Amino acid sequence: MKKTDTIKRAQEKRKGFTKKIGNTTYDVSFHYSRQNRESMNDKIIQLIRRVSQKIQFSKDTV
Repeated sequence: MKKTDTIKRAQEKRKGFTKKIGNTTYDVSFHYSRQNRESMNDKIIQLIRRVSQKIQFSKDTV
């Protein structure tokens, strides 16, 4: 099997969505390891905490 065929099949299996905000269209794709110990909810909570810490840090430095 050619490498391009493997990549094409992986792209077809990939989960994701497209979101248009204003004049910009975002094509979002993701994969999730079944062997991971964290749930998707845990990952989202970590992301929110990280972003809120960055926001708080930037407010403190201004």
